[in-house]
Amino acid sequence: MIGITTKVFDSLNASFLSEKYNVFVLEGGSRSSKTHSIIQFWIRWAYINESRTKRVVVARLKGTWLNGTVYKDFIDVLKGYGLYDRKSENKTNKIYTLFGTEFWFVGLDDPQKIHGMQTDAFWINEAVEASKDSYDQLMQRCKGFAILDYNPSEEEHWIYDSVCKREKTWYSHSTMLDNRLIPKNAKEQILSYEPTPDNYKNGTVDKRKWLIYGLGKRAKIEGLVFENWEIVPEIPSMAIQYQGLDFGYTNDVTALENVGIWKGENSLYMDELCYKTHMTSSDIINTLKSVNRNRKIWSESADPRLVNEIFVAGFNIHAVQKYQGSVKAGIDKMKSMKLFVTEGSLNIIKELKNYTYKQDKNGVWLNEPIDAWNHSIDGSRYVVMSELLGKPEPKRNLGSFLR
Repeated sequence: MIGITTKVFDSLNASFLSEKYNVFVLEGGSRSSKTHSIIQFWIRWAYINESRTKRVVVARLKGTWLNGTVYKDFIDVLKGYGLYDRKSENKTNKIYTLFGTEFWFVGLDDPQKIHGMQTDAFWINEAVEASKDSYDQLMQRCKGFAILDYNPSEEEHWIYDSVCKREKTWYSHSTMLDNRLIPKNAKEQILSYEPTPDNYKNGTVDKRKWLIYGLGKRAKIEGLVFENWEIVPEIPSMAIQYQGLDFGYTNDVTALENVGIWKGENSLYMDELCYKTHMTSSDIINTLKSVNRNRKIWSESADPRLVNEIFVAGFNIHAVQKYQGSVKAGIDKMKSMKLFVTEGSLNIIKELKNYTYKQDKNGVWLNEPIDAWNHSIDGSRYVVMSELLGKPEPKRNLGSFLR
């Protein structure tokens, strides 16, 4: 019923069946199969309890983050196993009923639900984002057990001291090596952080990311390009809005975002619109038709044919002019502004948390960022370079494309 399992699922399931624990902590690196294995566990648990009505809360820090993360993962896994039933899904309230068990997907920023809901079990996904008070509130209203999972991106955290050291807590550590189903591209990206001679040569080494995402060890990410930024509900009406567009296809995503500039407050706002791989020119144009609202678009200049296709389709698109030092100049300008990102922009938030400078083999930080975790950031930088640094765009020559 739940298909192929990994070491992570097998260990979690065995520890639960031992009846020794009421809290299960899964700490580990990226792509170690934590999320997938936990969903497999819930499927099995719901099936076993089919004759009894149960309620499970599945939580993340913000409710707006659910659709693109754990809620989507849950539905996708059910569909993959042929278990999804449209009639069992309440999309409005994010409740899915599986074998009689109700799975309530909630944000920890909704105190009314967190403080008033009785549960049989709960799961906090990416638990290092959560506060101890949120955990305590859920725990004191829980009849059964809890599952916490996270990438260990903090050297110190309340989970380590207040939860992991409990006698009735089961703790698991995993890495991508425990996941035999990891996609090739994902594995290669994580391996690129490892401090090897080839990776130093390619400029992809990031020791902290290798510790966190590769080895799953506790460490803060150092050398961040953007350290000071805030999450807001939306771009304020006072900001002038543009759109930034960074092209990708197979490994890199195509990223499109609204970029708000409020000169009077020296503020920069980013709001995610699209973040996908394998987008054709028609896919991009169709996306723009639904979200553009006649805004000026600044894109990269590496693919002039694609830029002109979008222009011919009726959009006010301009290719940014790149010049020596333009990346640093754009980043420096962005860092001189008050930076905000909307709460629904999950991938931009992830980029800001992972976009770092390069290090040499001696661990010295260089004034050059690693070319990764920067697709939306690049799109925003194109807007800043063009609108605030005053660099003219290259002349568009349509002749060769329209003959």
